[in-house]
Amino acid sequence: MLRIKNNQIYIVMYHYVRNLKKSYYPNLKALELQKFKKQINFFKKKFNILSYFDFLEILHSKKIPPKPSVLLTFDDGYSDHFENVFPVLLKKKISGIFYTPIITFKNNKVLDVNKIHFILEKEPNRKKIINFIDENLKKYLKKNLNQMNIDRMNLFNRWDDKETTLIKKLLQDHLPDKIRTKILNKLFENIMNENESSFSKKLYLNKKNIIEMKNNKMFFGIHGFNHKRLAKLNYSDQNDEILKSIKEFKKLNFKTEDLSICYPYGSYNQMTIEVIKKYNINFGLTIKVNYINKKNLSNIYELPRYDCNDFLKF
Repeated sequence: MLRIKNNQIYIVMYHYVRNLKKSYYPNLKALELQKFKKQINFFKKKFNILSYFDFLEILHSKKIPPKPSVLLTFDDGYSDHFENVFPVLLKKKISGIFYTPIITFKNNKVLDVNKIHFILEKEPNRKKIINFIDENLKKYLKKNLNQMNIDRMNLFNRWDDKETTLIKKLLQDHLPDKIRTKILNKLFENIMNENESSFSKKLYLNKKNIIEMKNNKMFFGIHGFNHKRLAKLNYSDQNDEILKSIKEFKKLNFKTEDLSICYPYGSYNQMTIEVIKKYNINFGLTIKVNYINKKNLSNIYELPRYDCNDFLKF
């Protein structure tokens, strides 16, 4: 169990936050809105809740407050964050940092990771999905799953069973990219029976939401233009992903000197760090699980985070 200690900072990562019982997708892996409210009350009582500028000051001064501190971060730019999270934070007079891929609100595309989430929500029979992938591999690649080295895959995951983890890994990055995209889009079309553009407009923040949140002291950061795994891209393509994101935020009147980055899928390498240093990005967030103390505070481009579920037992 997570132990809360003084002189430490806990960056907490959120994704979906919604009232699942009233949702069209009750089996989605999301944080219940009531649990989120309870968690925020707990943080208000037990922690310093840091704003973006509070956190920047700590990074610059190298002085961590004695009382445990928490920084709230929200990934992927969901409409949940405007409809459910924003009113709670506003009422409590606290702020968070929202990491929004540009493609979701600019081009109304659904991220691959979210297509997978909703496919898994709609189709509980994991074997059926795996069989579908296998059949289409034979069709498009003339190979079956047994020929794709799945026996070498690490299927340990803190939150999912092995079959679910296998599906996620296959459809996220294990299969050849063109084949993976074909199979994923076909699955989404067959199972969800939704138009991608209209689904995207319901799922994600729009420009109006982002501007309203910004005007009420919420902060936004880079999460890639296309939400690609940065470590799989060459330097030029990584630069393009980050620079295009900066330009889109500038169009919304964000100050570039106030931007940080959260690496999509937690994927980055030394080239990524070189790019974000070039554009004076303030810090980078990973999905490594740990707190921040004096020992790792200086490692500002590889800061660890906890999942919000790590705090549900308090």
